[in-house]
Amino acid sequence: MNFSELKKRTYSYLGFRSVARNAETDAIIEDCIEELKKLSHFRYIYKFFEAPPQFLSAQPYTDYLAGSKGVIIAVMTLGGEVDRRIKFYERTDAAKSVVLDACASAYLEELSDDYEKGLGLKLSYRFCPGYGGSSVSDLKYIFGILNPEKTGITLSENNYMLPSKSMAGIIAVGNSSQKSCESCTVFGHCEYRKEGNRCYGSVKK
Repeated sequence: MNFSELKKRTYSYLGFRSVARNAETDAIIEDCIEELKKLSHFRYIYKFFEAPPQFLSAQPYTDYLAGSKGVIIAVMTLGGEVDRRIKFYERTDAAKSVVLDACASAYLEELSDDYEKGLGLKLSYRFCPGYGGSSVSDLKYIFGILNPEKTGITLSENNYMLPSKSMAGIIAVGNSSQKSCESCTVFGHCEYRKEGNRCYGSVKK
């Protein structure tokens, strides 16, 4: 795992963006990473399809999958213990609760990236329901395909995943497209770009 990238992602989740790092927050992040190593129970569930499931036959999925040779549908989680620790700090240490929440989101992204690299396939970036004008309600199709409830991951009527440090994604197989600002729906009024930054690790701006 790239801990430098993990820290950078954590600061992005915290909303610091152009605000300089400081030693105190760095120390809290490092402490939270150590806690997450002990608390998290990472699980990654996926299926590969040569032909995309029907719900992916609409925009923006068709653009994302153009030129691909298949698609992976995946759900991943850090497990419920992380949620419980965040709630504990909400009562006992509000600042650490905020940092742990951000760090857990970044940690889930990093673990998922590492897992996908180990699949030995040429993969695009993860496209999650809610990105690029897609609907978060499409999560119900992913849950219908993977049935992650059997591993303790559930979806509420409001399309909220539990444990909260869970994520569902669509990954194009056979191309290596990367995220770019130009394809983002908030390109014209992005707060990150106004500050000369971006919300992800692509080489493009």
